[in-house]
Amino acid sequence: MIVCRKNILILLFTLITSGAFTQQSPNADFIFPIDINPSVSGSFAELRSNHFHSGIDLSTNGKVGIAVKSMEKGIVSRIKISPVGYGNAIYIKHNNGYTTVYGHLRNYSAKIDSIISAQQYVKESFAIDYFPKEEIAIAKAEIIGFSGNSGSSGGPHLHYEIRDTKTEEPINPYFFQNIIKDNVRPKLLTIRLYPMDSNSTINEKNSAKNYPVVFYDGAYHLKGNPKIYASGKIGVAIEMLDYMSNSWRKCGVYKLNMTVNDQIVYGWELARFSFNESRYINSHVDYAYKVDHGKRFERCFRQPGNHLRIYVQVKDDGIVSMDSSKTINIKAFDAANNLANLNLSLLKGKDITVQHPMKQVKLSIYKAHNLHAKGGQCYIPKGALYEDAEIEFKTKTNINNQVIYQVGNKNIPLHKQMNLSFAIPDSLKILGTSVCLANINDNGKRYYAGGHIKKDSMLISTKNFGNFTFAIDTIPPTIRALQNIRGRVFATNAKFVFKISDNFSGINSYNGYLNNKWTLFEYDAKSNKLTCPLSKAPIEKGGKYDLKLIITDNCGNQKVLKSNFQVAK
Repeated sequence: MIVCRKNILILLFTLITSGAFTQQSPNADFIFPIDINPSVSGSFAELRSNHFHSGIDLSTNGKVGIAVKSMEKGIVSRIKISPVGYGNAIYIKHNNGYTTVYGHLRNYSAKIDSIISAQQYVKESFAIDYFPKEEIAIAKAEIIGFSGNSGSSGGPHLHYEIRDTKTEEPINPYFFQNIIKDNVRPKLLTIRLYPMDSNSTINEKNSAKNYPVVFYDGAYHLKGNPKIYASGKIGVAIEMLDYMSNSWRKCGVYKLNMTVNDQIVYGWELARFSFNESRYINSHVDYAYKVDHGKRFERCFRQPGNHLRIYVQVKDDGIVSMDSSKTINIKAFDAANNLANLNLSLLKGKDITVQHPMKQVKLSIYKAHNLHAKGGQCYIPKGALYEDAEIEFKTKTNINNQVIYQVGNKNIPLHKQMNLSFAIPDSLKILGTSVCLANINDNGKRYYAGGHIKKDSMLISTKNFGNFTFAIDTIPPTIRALQNIRGRVFATNAKFVFKISDNFSGINSYNGYLNNKWTLFEYDAKSNKLTCPLSKAPIEKGGKYDLKLIITDNCGNQKVLKSNFQVAK
């Protein structure tokens, strides 16, 4: 029997790229972390702003307080509390080479809570990142906390992860369980085609074009089966998502393969990734289209500055050369190996020369760049861009005669921080730390950007291009008690709740004291609530206490609230 070389290559590629589904036999026997019927609200490596999602989100049906269990025996390696991010989180290191992470907890078990509360008082800080020096042993299935909505959570759920302990890389938890069911194929929505240089065209135009996708006869097709004539070099991107059984939540696709005329040109697989690579997501997707239209197209071609290590079998960076008509096949898989398949044809178009107006010289991704404008400097380090780009740095004046620094274009992503320096106007120098920088959006609204003063300049490091200007914040934060405290008697398990906010620069610090002793106040940034649980406070039955709460914003403005109360005997 004679087998052609092309078919052998296709077979090898299929074995290599589908191997994840058969080769995933983790050396672990994890239990599921919660005892409710799971509904997945966020999948591993799902596309998020500036990062891939590093775990699985399990919806708790709007409820909090569901027991969360350790998936295997181990020791507590880290406890982190933050008003943002994972909120109340715990990390458990296991002997099998993995570490499990549980985030957005409402509270910890009594055993864990007593340890972390003591550390908060040692550090005099609500936000804490604690790495225990003494071993805290955890049994398999031991309750370590209760599900909640802490940190930057958008609703009650449990976020859990499985990480490689040695590399700290998150690994797809789907392959470590058999509870989550998925028999729904990925959904393909739209194909986007790009002319990759100035003399490439799609239907004789040097501009990208979208083609909606429909499903019939067991596969996806371009709606209306349009004839597409292309010339030069063409890039392909796809808008897609995935669902899991019994869930309407949009999740991410696990793996994609693309062939051109049955030849392998592009593929990726999200079995694991590194946190320090996660920002490459801004090159993995069409960042500009996301900024302008709110939709994410995942590229089937790789930009030169994208060093994400998920790509396999990439040929010519996935770019399609239209020297003849081409048949493109895209296969998208979820982690359960459900397949979405799409074929599209590109017909050979006329090779034409497109006339372009003179453009600014592009900055190379392989060099560092120093840009200058009146009163300002911009330093872009080598490797900050994903591809060569036209970057303008100039000043302009608005209708209020205020100087605005235009730094690049908000549609261009940065992988590394750039450093900006702006000379502070003489009229603002006397205001000291009340002066800061602000971003200005397309509607002219200003948002606090930060910055710090060095001599006569304001310096800032940022990963976002945009428009910057000087701003002033002299208004202190506000504090509002949500119950009457002054002179009243409270039980030892009472909680004081305050609403705190700031009009511009945002909350920088919050410190509370009872009889001049630092006292734990728990901060939830998304609700702007500050809570003092008396059960964790340095109080005694029958004692009288003066309460003082100090809130400081990012420009140094302070607000102080004072009150007093008594504890019941």
